[in-house]
This record gives sequence, structure tokens and C-alpha cells, in this order.
Amino acid sequence: MQILKNLVHKLPFVRPVTGTLAIIDDSIPMKRPYGFRNYEFNLILEKWPNVNVWTMPVTRPGADAFFTHTYGQSYKKFFKNRRAYLKFYPQDKGRIRWLCPWRQYSFKLAYSVFLCTTYTLLPFYEKNKIPFIFVLYPNGGFGLNNPSSDAMLQKVCSSPYFRGVVCTQPVIEEYLLTRHFCKKEDVFYQLGSYLQFQRQDILQKQYFPQAKSTIDICFVAAKYCLQGMDKGYDLFIEAAKVLEQKYPHVRFHVIGNFDETDVPIDNLKGKITFYGMTAPARLKEIYSFMDICISPNRLGRLFEGSFDGFPLGMESMAFGIALLTADELNNNRSVFADGQEIMIIRPDVDDIVAKASTLIDDPAFLYQLGHAGQEKSLVVFDPVKRAENIMNFIIKKYEAENDRKN
Repeated sequence: MQILKNLVHKLPFVRPVTGTLAIIDDSIPMKRPYGFRNYEFNLILEKWPNVNVWTMPVTRPGADAFFTHTYGQSYKKFFKNRRAYLKFYPQDKGRIRWLCPWRQYSFKLAYSVFLCTTYTLLPFYEKNKIPFIFVLYPNGGFGLNNPSSDAMLQKVCSSPYFRGVVCTQPVIEEYLLTRHFCKKEDVFYQLGSYLQFQRQDILQKQYFPQAKSTIDICFVAAKYCLQGMDKGYDLFIEAAKVLEQKYPHVRFHVIGNFDETDVPIDNLKGKITFYGMTAPARLKEIYSFMDICISPNRLGRLFEGSFDGFPLGMESMAFGIALLTADELNNNRSVFADGQEIMIIRPDVDDIVAKASTLIDDPAFLYQLGHAGQEKSLVVFDPVKRAENIMNFIIKKYEAENDRKN
């Protein structure tokens, strides 16, 4: 194997690869593209022609990680995924590439998301002397007061090639600065993550009782642990059972990799629909007839110190759906007016039932709250503006890097 590696390095087609800005990720390309990460990268590719997305090879994390599973894709999987991916994004041909572990790379700046991915990439960054910026989203290996997470974060932020971090919750910015992981000038803060949709993508909303005979309540999340307890799926089902008894005209909907075996649905049979993981085009259709989204997420259920970003379920707001969501870390900080643009709940069945009932009993108030939340969310989470803001931060760091070298 070593002889083969030495030979490969001498061939002309494996000479060092250069580039301006490289987005490096472990999951893109996907066979069936969905999610905020995919949407973000394509916004950047559309607006900045000197950016490419690179898929990391299968890589194990270092000793500081509390997880042992690999990140990245084999070339075989990458090749298959890219072929399927380009059917959705043919304009990305030539701009989605695979990082060969035997080659040398010389990017001016790299950009990755999540602590786990960036920590796993750290040996690559340091071996190739590549300056990097990363996004510190909640979860993804990052937890508050988690010794392993702190060790990974310390190693990433103390790297000689670390140039900046984007954080998406006020509690994360405070954590970085009060724990002295990095300097304030290296932190860019912007609340939340990317919407997959813009105003022109929103379909005509269906209202109760004019266009339909039911009030429709949804739960939207991916399952990462038993019963989806980190996202509060079990609480959603238990609250739904109570609401079904009170309101015969209410129906329930689950978007994500859950089914009726995760938590017994009992009296909800015939009144609950499971959609699985859903592509954006179908998601738009489903959201057009939803009225309420319930997101009773909990702290520390996925791993020590784990938490979700606020507002979890933000995408539903863009469609005029009234969002009931937990905020145990007080990340809202008055961005959304509680009871006017959003409804903050405790991860507690009684509280969920009480606040959902307030909306079901008064459809006019329900739709007023949904509309106000829609208008605010489309401003706060405008994906194009968000991409521009983050790219401006990256460009600033890129220019500083050039000045440093000159």
C-alpha cells in the first residue's frame, strides 16, 4: 500500500490541488438532497463562482471525541451520490469533488460545519496548512459543559490554522467567549440556521374552516435517539392523545424518520399520518395545510450537554404555521414576541396541551399568530441575506489571510 501511495504522489494528475475557498463536508452530495446544509451550500455556489464543495473521505475522529463512528464518504459512494445529486442540481457539475487522502491541497481558506466534522477534519487542515472557518451549530458533537466537546473545541480553536467561527445561538457565543476558546473578533453571530425556502416558494395556505374541515398539527424532526426524546417526540404523541379526545376535528402529522412503532399511538390511529424524511418540494405541499407545529425539544438527552437550536421548527413559521417550541436556554432574547409571533412551551405534556388548546379554540388568534410569525421569520431567517452575511465574514478573513502572507 505504501509503495502505491508513493507512486500516486509522483503522477501528474495527483499534483497538489489549489483553490480559493473550499467548503468541506461529510454528507454532501446526497442521493436525495434535502435540509438546510444542502440549501446553504447551493446558495453559496450560485453567488460565488470561486467556491467548490469537497466531500471528505471516510475518516475517523481523534481521541478527544466521545463518538467513534466515521465521517465522510468512500469514493464509490461519493460517485454514486454525485450522479444522483446532479439530477437535482445539474449546475453544480464540476463543483462537487472528493478529497483524495493521498493528495496535497492548498486552499486559500476552508469552511466546514459542525464541531464533529471540523474536529475530524483538523488533521487534514493542519497537514495541508489550510486556514479554516467553521460553523458551531448546536449538537453535531458540541454540548455545553461536556468535557469531550470542550476538548475538541479547544483543539479546533487553538489550531494555528483556525481563523473564525460562526455561531447561531446567543448561548454559544457566550460560551465561546466566557470560556476563552477564541477572541471576539473571530466570532460571527447570526441566530438560527438556513430556511430551505424563500418567500416566492410559499404555497397558498389552506385555512380552517373555509378550505378544510380539520385543524392540522405537525411534528418535524429527525430521529437520533430512542423515541426521539431529544426532540420531544414522545411528548408530542402524549399531548396528541389528549388533544384528540378534546377535539375530534384535529389531525396530527409527523415529518421525519418516525413511525407508529416508536411510541404507541393508541387512539390516534386513523388520525395521524407519517411522511418519513421529506424532500423540499413535497414539504412545501404538506406545510401549505398545516396550522400548528409543536417542537418540545429537551436538553441533554442525546448526549451530555446536548441541546437544539432555537427556534426548532423555524421552517414551519415561513409557511404561516403557528410554532410552539421550547427554549430552555433562553435563546430567544425577545427576537420573537412570545404569544404574538411564536409560543414558547415547556417540554411538558400539560403545558403543550394548554397552549395548543388556546389556539384550537380560537382559529382567528391561531392564524394571526401564524401570520405574524411568518413575516418575522422571513426577515430574521432570510437565507440569501444570511449567506451574504456569512460570506462577508469569510471574505474579511480571507483578505486578512492574504495580508498576513504578504
